[in-house]
Amino acid sequence: MKKYFTLIILSFLSISLFSQNVEDGLRIQVGLPFAKYGKFDKNFKNGSETQYPSLLIQADKPWRDGFRLGAYIGFAGQKNKSSLSEYGNVTYNYYRLGGVVSYDLNDLLEAINISPEFGVDLYASLKTGFSLEHIKVDQGITNKDNNILFDFGILIGGRYNISDNIDVFTELGYGNAGFVTFGLAFKM
Repeated sequence: MKKYFTLIILSFLSISLFSQNVEDGLRIQVGLPFAKYGKFDKNFKNGSETQYPSLLIQADKPWRDGFRLGAYIGFAGQKNKSSLSEYGNVTYNYYRLGGVVSYDLNDLLEAINISPEFGVDLYASLKTGFSLEHIKVDQGITNKDNNILFDFGILIGGRYNISDNIDVFTELGYGNAGFVTFGLAFKM
C-alpha cells in the first residue's frame, strides 16, 4: 500500500512539474539542515546523544507567474546510548518525501520600494509531505517500529548567484528538519 501511495504522489508531482512554464527550467537544491526541532530532535536524557547529518534534496520548476512547484526528499536521524540499562540504544531515522510551493518575494518587495540591491533572490516556501519514522531499540534483542508522520512547514529563503548555474542558499523556518538550512542550488 505504501509503495502505491508513493507512486501516486510521484506521478502527480511529475505531471505538475513538467506541464507548466519552461522559461527558467529545473532547479535542484541540495542542503544541510541544522538546529533540529520537534519530532526530529528527541532531546534524550540520561545518555549520550549522537545527531546524524541531515540532508535535503529539492527539485522545482516555474509553475505560475512568481511561483515554483516541486518535490523534496530528505533524511534526518539521531541515536541515544542510554545510561539506564533497561532502555539500551534507541535510533530514530526519518526518511522524508513531499511537495513544495515557493513564491518569489523580490517583485513584491520592489513594488513597495524595498528592493534587495545586493543580488539576493528572496522567496517564501510552503512544504507538505510525509516522513517515514524508523525506530530501532536495542535491549538485548532488537525491536523495530515504523510510523508515517505528516510534515508541514513554512520557510523564508534567499539565494545568491555565484555563477551562471550555481547559487548558494539559506532557508529559515520549519519544514527542513532544522531551523536553518545551508546549501547549493543548481540551475538545469
